[in-house]
Amino acid sequence: MRAAATLARRRVGSGPPLPERIQREEFSRLFGRLLTFRLWVLLPVLLLVGWVVWIDPSPWRRAVLLAALVAVSIFFVRELLAFRAGGAGQRSVNRNVLLATFGQVVVSFATGGIDSPFLPAALVLAVIPAMLVEGPVRWLIPAMQISGVLTLAALGASGAIPDLNLAAFGGGARVGAGTAYLWADAALLCLMLAGVHALGNGLRHAYQAVLRRQLAAQEDALRAHQERAAELVELSGEIAHELKNPLASVKALAGLLRQQLPDGKGAERLEVLRHEVDRMQSVLEDFLNFSRPLVPLSVDACDLAALCQEVAALHEGVASERGLELSVEGDGASVRGDRRKLKQVLINLVQNAVEASAPGGEVVLEVAPAADGGARVRVLDRGAGVDPALGDAVFHPGVTSKAKGSGLGLTVARAIARQHGGDLALAPRPDGGTAAELVLPARPAAPGP
Repeated sequence: MRAAATLARRRVGSGPPLPERIQREEFSRLFGRLLTFRLWVLLPVLLLVGWVVWIDPSPWRRAVLLAALVAVSIFFVRELLAFRAGGAGQRSVNRNVLLATFGQVVVSFATGGIDSPFLPAALVLAVIPAMLVEGPVRWLIPAMQISGVLTLAALGASGAIPDLNLAAFGGGARVGAGTAYLWADAALLCLMLAGVHALGNGLRHAYQAVLRRQLAAQEDALRAHQERAAELVELSGEIAHELKNPLASVKALAGLLRQQLPDGKGAERLEVLRHEVDRMQSVLEDFLNFSRPLVPLSVDACDLAALCQEVAALHEGVASERGLELSVEGDGASVRGDRRKLKQVLINLVQNAVEASAPGGEVVLEVAPAADGGARVRVLDRGAGVDPALGDAVFHPGVTSKAKGSGLGLTVARAIARQHGGDLALAPRPDGGTAAELVLPARPAAPGP
């Protein structure tokens, strides 16, 4: 169990750092909402730009605005569809924000430059790179915004484009004293853009710090819980081991007393006592198998058909008492594995099949080689079958359909199968019953570091 706790900690720490992974997932959802919101904002923007195009006589302005809006609209819709189909990667986020920033600068240029009603939208866009964008693009975007504002101010002050200002706002180039206002406006806007970008970076770092502290505290609590659970399982395993000897003594003494008593109520009660002791010993053995770490495999050549014959012979008496027919079919399936452990798996599967079968039924062990050089063993019965609602949960500790089962046998059996590099699965049979299939490779995989 300590090994399991260590493995769990390795899984928590594997791959990208956990805070960054959670951050990307949350920002991906935020970006998806942003894409949807952007489409709603695009509608009033289109109406405003359409109004500008309608009333302004400048042909160059109409051409620039129509080209920019058509290109940006197509790109936004395409990116939204791509996000809904497969999410958003970091490159997609960077590309979206970069194009949105460039489009906003172009639209501001074509709608009055530094006097454009669309220019203040740059303050909103300045927050997004700090929160969502990674890499050099994160610093390229505020640089593009600030240089764009200064360029628009220079165009307005120089009068290089006489009709840069919208006709609806008076038109004409600014000259003389009017240029001081342009530069002051541009300087203030640049300071605000830099401040918003710094604020966004601060919020992002604060969020990351809080997230890291919370996850570190959660991981410490989980580690303490795992260590405590491992200690409790180890202690309970020792207690279970200590209980085995007294139970064996109780069973032996009950057997001696039975020999000295005549048939009757007393003898019947002693038999019930012995059966209950057997059941307690079985539960303790399952628990000990579950609580012990899987010891390394003792690998050797293993004839699965012969092993199945041995397991069938062990259960021949029980099957006969229940009126069941027990048979083994197939041959020529050999693998390299731990014979003792594989026998433990088969005993568990055959016991389950025998207990689930009604009198007059049949339990079949099918052995066959696999195409990859491994082998398959199927234990077939015609019992009530496994509840489909349980699904894969039948392999979880404590889950059982037996009235007196421990719920650990299948857990241990699958763990042994996977230790060999194979697997164990249960499936319903078409005409009723269960097929338990053990799949094994030709040889166990080498243990990891």
